[in-house]
Parts: sequence; structure tokens; C-alpha cells
Amino acid sequence: MKIIHWLLLLLVLGACKDRYNAPVHIPASGYLVVEGFINVGSGSTDITLSRATGLDSPYVIPELSAQVNVESDNGSSYPLTESAGGHYSIDQVPVDLSHKYRLRIKTSLGTEYLSDLSAPVVTREIDSVSWKAGGDGVNIYVSTHGSPTDPRYYQWKFDETWIYTAAFPSPFIYQDYGQLVLRPDPFEVYTCWSSDQSTNIVIASSAKLTTNVIYSAPVTFVSYSTSDKLINKYSILVKQHALTQDWYEWEEKVQKNTEELGSIFDAQPSEITGNIHNTADAAEPVIGFIGCTSETEKRIFISRGQLPFVPIFNPYSDCQKLDTILNNPDSIAVYFGNGYHLVVDQIVQGGTVTHYSGAGLGCMDCRTMGGVTTKPDFWP
Repeated sequence: MKIIHWLLLLLVLGACKDRYNAPVHIPASGYLVVEGFINVGSGSTDITLSRATGLDSPYVIPELSAQVNVESDNGSSYPLTESAGGHYSIDQVPVDLSHKYRLRIKTSLGTEYLSDLSAPVVTREIDSVSWKAGGDGVNIYVSTHGSPTDPRYYQWKFDETWIYTAAFPSPFIYQDYGQLVLRPDPFEVYTCWSSDQSTNIVIASSAKLTTNVIYSAPVTFVSYSTSDKLINKYSILVKQHALTQDWYEWEEKVQKNTEELGSIFDAQPSEITGNIHNTADAAEPVIGFIGCTSETEKRIFISRGQLPFVPIFNPYSDCQKLDTILNNPDSIAVYFGNGYHLVVDQIVQGGTVTHYSGAGLGCMDCRTMGGVTTKPDFWP
């Protein structure tokens, strides 16, 4: 989300050894931040509105109850529907590529904002998404091309998904006082899928090349030692957008301001207001750039067996010791009845279950690591 980059920029402006009152005058309501693009392809148009606050307490405030419309230069208007958290969307805008489009925003307080009219650009298909395993992780790359008359400016975003398992399966579930029964499949908590979205700005341009070709542009890096994404099977969905030159230059400016600052020898912060303006106060900064483009995408999978035999971070590495619980109602109720422990296995002696082994929820329920047990539709 670009709001993250704006907040980082605010922090950088104030990150001095001694307290520094940066000359960034932010209104009490915060600067309006507009994220998203007008989708001229077959997908939905999704816009997020929020407010960026000051240096002393940088946090995000969703902009609620606004009226958001996509407008054409022929007078057509298409309203977006609000959902939770300042998100506004429309399934598909009936775009005519011969016209220009813009975004109109009217806040709940009546303040109106307009983006500049933008000509639609059509995004070509991604040629390939590739990867290369190194000594410390996996690098993901993207390649694409266009005709000499196509836009030469590109941006990529991505969604990551990976499968992982808890330290131990739990074949039994606590039912009533002192009773354990076989765990039904719908209550299985051993296997989870987790997901993440890109936050860094990933862009490239072929404007200085003789051909409109991008070959193996770096998209992201997945570490062996700090992430469990590669522990079993990993998938990345890369999304490609073609940009106009002014849109690309704005993204490049935000990228430099938020990702390359770090010392007095680096580029200094520059203003990152975009092409959105308060209709009654042109001097009010508005953070964001609304362009018109389509989106293409490509997904790949990487299995553990395709990677070098190297250690990969395992969040369950400390889950080795199991507890032993007597097979009697009181012991079972005390240990498993509180919801903080799950059964690992039965301990059988002489054909009789004498004990159960168990462990804490954090080692047994994969959802405690942030994942979900619902298998994604695209997962093989």
C-alpha cells in the first residue's frame, strides 16, 4: 500500500538524532491518501481512501462515507460502492479506449477532489515469471515485452501464498468432560495456507532501450532464514500494469523517497503529491496518482523439493517436548478441557490406552501463526 510509503517518508523527515520539528504542516484531519487505479480491462476498479497523520503519531485513518465516482470526458459517471475500511469498488467500468477518465471524490464533509483526466493504456501479457535459488534465498523475476508504440513503463505487484503445517497433527478433539473423540475433517488444524501482498514499489522502464523489452526484472526476494514461505510449497501471483510516463515518474519519485533514503549522501525527500486535487483549494496536498490501465497476471509455484538442501526457517522449531497426560477423565479435563492444549497421540501399553501426549495450542493449531485452513481455489 502506498500509504505505508508515505508514512515512512514522514518518519524519515523526522528521524534525526535530536528532535527536529520538520516543516511538514499536516492538517488535523490528515492528508487524503488515494490508492488504486481505474481498471480499463475486465477486472474491478478498487480504490482505497485514508488519511495520513503527523510525525508524532503516524497511523492510518480510513476515509469513510465518501462518494466516489469514475467519470469519462464524455460525461458518463460510474459510482463505486463502499465496503469496510475505506475501500470503494465497482465490478467493471465500461471503458471506451478513445475517451479519458478520472476519479471524483466527495468526502462526508463535502470536500471534493478530482484526479486529472487520463488516457487508458492497455497492459500486455506477462511473458514469464521465473526464479533462481541462491545461497540465502530465492529471487523472483518477471519478463515482458510490448510493441514499439506500446507504453514503455511498467509496474508489478504480487500476492504470495504458501502452505505450512503445525508441529504435530491432532487426531483427537476434546468433546465432553473427560472424553476425546476422533477429530472431524472440518475441524482439522494441522495444515494452513498463509498469504502476503507486496508493499514495495516495483517498476521498470524500457524507454532508454532500442526495443520495448523487460527481461528478468527483479520482483522480490524470499529468504530461507527469516521466512517459512519456502518450507513446503510457495506460490506467487505477479500482476503487471502498463503506466503512462507521468504515472511512472510519480511512482519512481515515491520509490526514491521511501526506499533509498538512509544517509546524507542519498537523494533528499521531494514532494510526492500526485494528480489529485482539492477542487476548492489547489494548495492542499493530496497523496496519490490515479491512472487508467488494465492488469495482466501470471502465477508460479515453487516446491521444497526444487530447492537446494538448506535449512529453512521453521516457526515450530521449539515445539519438541510433549506433555504426558493420564487417561482418566479428571486429567483429560484439566489438560485438554481449557482449550489451550491439543492431543498429539495415544500412548498404548499392553493393548490399553494408558496416557495421551499433548502440546500447547501454539504448536498444534496452525491458525495461531496467522494462516487459514481453507485451501485456496488455485492451489493444486
